[in-house]
Amino acid sequence: MLEKEGYTYLLNELQKFSGSELNTVLLELFRKRAKKITPAELLKHFEKNRFAAPSSVDTITFKEFEIRCLKLAEQKNFTSITLSPLTSFGACSAIGFVDQNNIVSALRGTEVVADATNVFALLIVQGLKRRKNNSVVKYSTTHRHVRGQALSNPAFTAHFGVFCLATGGMDTGNFSFELEHLLEHMHLHFSLLSNEFKEDKLSIKIFLKDDNETFHQKLKRRIIDFSNSVEIKIEREPNPNNYYKLVQFKFYLLYKGEEINLSDGGFVDWTQKLIPNRKHRLIISGTGSELIHKIKKGEL
Repeated sequence: MLEKEGYTYLLNELQKFSGSELNTVLLELFRKRAKKITPAELLKHFEKNRFAAPSSVDTITFKEFEIRCLKLAEQKNFTSITLSPLTSFGACSAIGFVDQNNIVSALRGTEVVADATNVFALLIVQGLKRRKNNSVVKYSTTHRHVRGQALSNPAFTAHFGVFCLATGGMDTGNFSFELEHLLEHMHLHFSLLSNEFKEDKLSIKIFLKDDNETFHQKLKRRIIDFSNSVEIKIEREPNPNNYYKLVQFKFYLLYKGEEINLSDGGFVDWTQKLIPNRKHRLIISGTGSELIHKIKKGEL
């Protein structure tokens, strides 16, 4: 686009600016552009902007469901946090494999939160620097995520509610940390989903991300005690995008003859990059709380 408009070097010149210099230029640019917007234009833009449209959820019912999610996590000693709508610029793309074009970038060195678990990683590392011990940290939140990519399915909107969990701590050897907290996340998601749907409509898939046979055998022994009422499949799936490490789980709901993924989680290396310390472990997970709400309302 810049080349087409004859501004071939503009992008390269802007990249030379420091963060504060670029912020000053953009703030002034948007200030001047905002002055030109008429009330009629504002209304027209609002009606067309998919990011500005309100959610279709029943507000009170949905808030009550979010509270149930947080209370369930609290029973497992997860600390609930109300996150800011914004986080530091690059919170997803700098430590994960996310294209910044899928994030709503903002001014003043920020971006709109697209994934609360990335923010959890930053908070866990921040807390680790302040503490003198290596205690396990567990966070939960309900948050409205905003994603930049456009989706064809009208049920999937630019912003949506998610219930997120994260557990961080140091490696304790023999995969004891990994197994304990993987199963804790899975049990929590199962408790949540089985309260909303019939257990025989739920299933779990576990994806093994590497060839560590020791972990695989330990996991198979531990998973036997999970639940007799839900189908569990374990598959080997090398991780092509390097998002999850070691293992990933997904919960599915059989709905109108199709399997719908409701929950997802696994280990990531984000805190290892931030500290950096390869001995630190972080497991994250999330449930599509708004998706669940829409299914129960028959909107999907």
